[in-house]
Amino acid sequence: MSDFQRDLIKIVLDKALLGLIAMAFGFYLSRLLEDYRSRRSYEIFVFQQRVEACRKAAQAVAKHFSHLMGFYNVLEKIAATHPEKVSDEEAKPAYEYIRYYDEMKREFQALSPLLPPDVVDAVGKYIDETSRLTDIVKGKFDRGKPTKDELLWALARFNAACAAVIAAGPFGTPKLDEKWEAH
Repeated sequence: MSDFQRDLIKIVLDKALLGLIAMAFGFYLSRLLEDYRSRRSYEIFVFQQRVEACRKAAQAVAKHFSHLMGFYNVLEKIAATHPEKVSDEEAKPAYEYIRYYDEMKREFQALSPLLPPDVVDAVGKYIDETSRLTDIVKGKFDRGKPTKDELLWALARFNAACAAVIAAGPFGTPKLDEKWEAH
């Protein structure tokens, strides 16, 4: 075999080896990019589910809050007059609130696995604050009646937690502003 043939074989083998290495590197890089894209796609899907859960929770809270304010007004009337003077028609918002309260709790239990911890905590504090009114109906007066400001603060904190989820986007971690932690 001549020197030329040996050099030619060496060059061909060298180029084949370089081609094989480039192909392996390209395959590896392709797999890395595909894994990255699939992780990002999953994170976007989870974010969409969280936003949808926050939207459903916000709808439930809005409906609950409207019933709550009707119930609160009935309690104000009861405090201003004697209970025997409140008609069934006047007490209707209170009955609706009590009926809806259990429905709302079931909705939150179904949504809680999809909600971030800050939102679940805000829902818990909202329910804790609003359940003080339910306790009054049940004859438990030890926690007292919440003020409208306390109820509005609980609602605003919940809304801020949902907004933090949306503001964080699919790749960030939702963080509730410190001012909401004060109460």
